[in-house]
Amino acid sequence: MSDRGRSRRTARPTKATPPKAAPDTEVEPTDVEGAESDKTPEATSPEVVTGADETVSLDKDDAGDTAAEADEADEAGADAATGADDPDAAAPGDPEDDPAGDAEDEDAAAAKGKPSSKSKAPAPMTKAEKRAAARIAAAKVARRRRAGQAIAGTIIVLLVVGGAFAGVWYFGDRAEKNRVKCKPSADAAAFPPLLGGMDKGLATEPKMTTGDADIKTVKQTILIKGECKTVKAGQTVTVNYVGATIKDGKVFDASWPRKKTIEIPVGQKQLGKQPQVIEGWDEGLVGLKVGTRVQLDIPGSKAYGDDAPEGYPAGTLRFIVDILDVKDADSGGLPAGLGG
Repeated sequence: MSDRGRSRRTARPTKATPPKAAPDTEVEPTDVEGAESDKTPEATSPEVVTGADETVSLDKDDAGDTAAEADEADEAGADAATGADDPDAAAPGDPEDDPAGDAEDEDAAAAKGKPSSKSKAPAPMTKAEKRAAARIAAAKVARRRRAGQAIAGTIIVLLVVGGAFAGVWYFGDRAEKNRVKCKPSADAAAFPPLLGGMDKGLATEPKMTTGDADIKTVKQTILIKGECKTVKAGQTVTVNYVGATIKDGKVFDASWPRKKTIEIPVGQKQLGKQPQVIEGWDEGLVGLKVGTRVQLDIPGSKAYGDDAPEGYPAGTLRFIVDILDVKDADSGGLPAGLGG
């Protein structure tokens, strides 16, 4: 060992580095000055004492190499001793010196959503950046407000237009229809005297057909449905009619050839009064609407009877009646041929 190595202090033991055992024997320094290689017999080489009686002959090159190696060994021992004394020095296996461990720690922190110990906090925003962000947010709010106003305006316009159309329909076309519907026509002398909006089929005389003569009650068959007032018991109705025997369809009476309607009270029996027309008419016309053409099949018991008086048809009868108008009860006379 050289004098420099001997002068270094022995490394203190630490937890990370165990103390080195001291050598049992000391080796005296070897004087290598002027040494020459023993491989050259002509050169004289100094002798170096390594033991009690042993000498070693060195040449100049070997002496230089030996000195360099000794210096390196001394420096390594000094570094080890210094590391042992330095508490901040990393021990073998310290995770601080392990780059792979550092990478794993960073990955684990990122997976848990926690900021890395080596990540830097974002730099605070400047006043100019804050103003720019505020302007952008205000522009977004303004755009949303304008979009909402546009949608609301569109809805209001649609409601106004729809209301206008509804008003035109309700106060225009509908009002016009209601104005003329079921109102007397301008030509009062026309026959039959149809009210406004009535079916034009009522202007044509119906054709009679045969039917079942074995009925026991009054049978109603609506041929044209009216849309005006409903006939109530006790009122007087204005009608056009055709009457025939149901077995052969032979017409025995009609208002059409005379071109004159008749007015009859109905619903008298329902009110507890004596009917003023045959019972089939008295009950068969109540509840129907003005403008209706109805076929009434009436058994003899509710007409003139199965054994009718002279001049009246016997048995089951069929009438086709057009209800042209209605008004309150009238005490006038009965239509010819329809009295009871």
